[in-house]
Amino acid sequence: MQPLPAFTEADGQWSMDGEVKDGHIYELAFNGSDAHAEVIERTTGLSFLGDATDPYESERPCHMTGEMTTRRVLLAKSY
Repeated sequence: MQPLPAFTEADGQWSMDGEVKDGHIYELAFNGSDAHAEVIERTTGLSFLGDATDPYESERPCHMTGEMTTRRVLLAKSY
C-alpha cells in the first residue's frame, strides 16, 4: 500500500501535491466530509474502497481536515 500524496487548499481550490499510479492501493487517515471524499475521488480518479480492517494504532491527522483520527481508509482505481 502507498500513502496518498498530500492535498492543499488555496482560495477554496484543492490540488494534489504529486501523482497517483495505476495498479496501486492507497491508504490514508480520513475523518473528512463527503465533500472531501468527492474532491479526492475527482482529483485522483480513485474510488474509496472502505475502511481498512485494522485502524491505525495511534491517531494521525486526517488527510483533508488535519483532525486527529485512527480511521484508516483504502482507495484504488476501479475497473
